[in-house]
Amino acid sequence: MNQVQENRMSMAYAAIQVLDQNTLIWNGVPAMVQAHTEFKANLTALEGAVAKQVADIKGHAKDKAAAEEKMIIKALAMAGSVMAFATVNNDNGLADSMDITPSELNRYRDSVVAQRCQTVHDAANTNIVALAAFGILPADVTALQALIDGYVALIPQPRNMITARKGATAEIGALVRDTMKLLTRRIDRLIKQFNFSNPEFVKQYFDARIIIDQHGQKDEATPVAA
Repeated sequence: MNQVQENRMSMAYAAIQVLDQNTLIWNGVPAMVQAHTEFKANLTALEGAVAKQVADIKGHAKDKAAAEEKMIIKALAMAGSVMAFATVNNDNGLADSMDITPSELNRYRDSVVAQRCQTVHDAANTNIVALAAFGILPADVTALQALIDGYVALIPQPRNMITARKGATAEIGALVRDTMKLLTRRIDRLIKQFNFSNPEFVKQYFDARIIIDQHGQKDEATPVAA
């Protein structure tokens, strides 16, 4: 949300507050009730879009890194036991495939490291009965799979949040434009019918509608009350 949009959203909050505090004055006008409902809906949608736009992806990146570390530690421990089992049974192919180092796993990209850990899981699962003598139990294999699945689920989250943030930026622009149109072309016009019966309310409303930027200047979209 840019500065102009922030200024206009602040104005919108001020305007809706005046309207909400004076419902008895205008709620007998159906067109005003409808416009007020749309105004509130726009503000709610704006709040949701802003929340998406300002969401911090760093937390998700940290979660992914922590999940990766746990998965790698579990996979390395299991790979060692499977390698020992394979060596005892003269299965050189399996032994070589389980000869994994932390540096090897750490240099892989997200999906690749997950797949490498999956091969460890699958090898252990295939030989689960014999691996009991090497300290690997079914619960260990299940735990590794859970860590892999959890990590894989986290892989797209930072990217998805970036995409959502871009979408939210466009949504904010559209909602702010729609809200300004709703105010200037409908609510501002409808409010003027109360000039005679409730002039103080009209004054409060149009005072709230003044858009102030960070330098205290009036926005070009500031309405002029009749």
